[in-house]
Amino acid sequence: MEKLCNGGRIIGLSTPGVSFAASPRSFYFLPGCAKASVEYMARHYAKELAPKRITVNVVISGITDTDAWIASPPIDAVELPKLRCPMKEVIPPSDVGAAVAFLVSKQARFITGAFLLVDCALMFV
Repeated sequence: MEKLCNGGRIIGLSTPGVSFAASPRSFYFLPGCAKASVEYMARHYAKELAPKRITVNVVISGITDTDAWIASPPIDAVELPKLRCPMKEVIPPSDVGAAVAFLVSKQARFITGAFLLVDCALMFV
């Protein structure tokens, strides 16, 4: 830690599935554990790195329109958002990127330890 500069941004990526007892994907256990670790480390390092003006935040994206989502079995990747998400949409990757861009911007320099939801209200289902 001694070599870290004064000021910077660390952004982790996670999913709402970390907070649910049941995921829409049966094979989500290991990726879910990895994402939970990202969230834990963000909480820890937000406090640890704050004196160096390094912010640590997490963007939690819901069902995002990526090749990985469409290709992964066993559910209908196009229909699931219509069934589960209150906004009835799949998130464009550019919206997740916009959230990350905000958190690394000068306007977010005092935001640390935050979890920014970009999930079409999936967390409220």
